[in-house]
Amino acid sequence: MVNADLPLWIAGIGIILAVPLTFMVANWVRKNVDHGEARFDTRNRDEEGPGEC
Repeated sequence: MVNADLPLWIAGIGIILAVPLTFMVANWVRKNVDHGEARFDTRNRDEEGPGEC
């Protein structure tokens, strides 16, 4: 039988939950936070491309 101290149990549970909770929060932010249209704009607006004035 293994006897673990309370801090070790708390640390273990924290490590086990860290990755799934991180992905859950990241997915919530991706779906619910307004990132604006600049998120999809990869070109530099300061540079003029061909045919632009």
